[in-house]
Amino acid sequence: MTAARSRSLGTCALGRAIDARGEPLDGGPALQGRRVALELRSPRPNERSPIVTPLWSGIRAIDGLLTIGRGARMGIFGAPGTGKSRLIESIVDGAAADAIIVALIGERGREAQRWVTLCDPRTTIVCATSDRPAHERIAAAHLAIVQAVALRQRGLHVLLVLDSLARVAAALRETGVAAGESVGRGGYPPSVFAELARMVEPAGALRGGSVTLIATVLNDGDDRDPVSDAARSLLDGHIQLSKDFADAGRFPAIDVPASTSRTMESVADEPHRRAARAVRRALALLERIDDARALGVEPSDPYAQAVIASETQLEEFLRQGDRCGNVVMLEQLIALGERLEGRHGDR
Repeated sequence: MTAARSRSLGTCALGRAIDARGEPLDGGPALQGRRVALELRSPRPNERSPIVTPLWSGIRAIDGLLTIGRGARMGIFGAPGTGKSRLIESIVDGAAADAIIVALIGERGREAQRWVTLCDPRTTIVCATSDRPAHERIAAAHLAIVQAVALRQRGLHVLLVLDSLARVAAALRETGVAAGESVGRGGYPPSVFAELARMVEPAGALRGGSVTLIATVLNDGDDRDPVSDAARSLLDGHIQLSKDFADAGRFPAIDVPASTSRTMESVADEPHRRAARAVRRALALLERIDDARALGVEPSDPYAQAVIASETQLEEFLRQGDRCGNVVMLEQLIALGERLEGRHGDR
């Protein structure tokens, strides 16, 4: 293993901020520890374990209605100004993980500096700011993934935050076009989407540890955006942020009916799932009748009237407020679900 293709990573990098070469960005000493090969390797299907345990994020709306399985791959989609950065910070602060890797790809220098100051002993920050060459931004994403996998090999449950997948795709497009590749949809060479798949596949649960991936994706509502399309096909679910909710001051600004977690059915028990279904159904109804209510037309259907009567409680649950434990969150959700079910029966 040549020194150029390996870096000192693993536990020695926890509590540190490093660049794409593994060099310190926090003013501390050079990393000294076991050297790890800088190659992306995905577990074989027979090496993977089923996703059966939740990874609690500390965000009530996510844990209750979009529960993430430990080892899953989730995307946070949203336009600028929808609170992606604040949501990521809250997840990093409250996630029930042994170690957290935050990959800041193409980030502004000011934001990167703030993340460095927030770094705690269980976190590694890997950063390549927007002014760095495209190949360096790609290398930083690779390094973060390798660091996460190295910690999983030590039996840890790792949360890998990749901010953002869209900026990684932009860097891949730069290098692909510079290499003479032909471009396709959205101006992206086909190799971009193959490389994105290589980057997300290392996540997953094994018998001795796990890597859970949360990747942000800039999404301005254009359904033709090829990066968003590719991300949705590669990930195990998506959390869609709403500009309207953000402008109204809701945090997190999650559009629950437009979001999904494909691992929730495997990691949540039946009372939890039943309550989540009741709440999601109520939120979908409120969305459907919103225009009519804005015109002063109130529904006459008993179930709709019952949901409107519970609107305050629904809003309180969706707003983060003070942190509470998972047990308390589930009690609140189940009580809300029973309230909704009790009003209209199990129709």
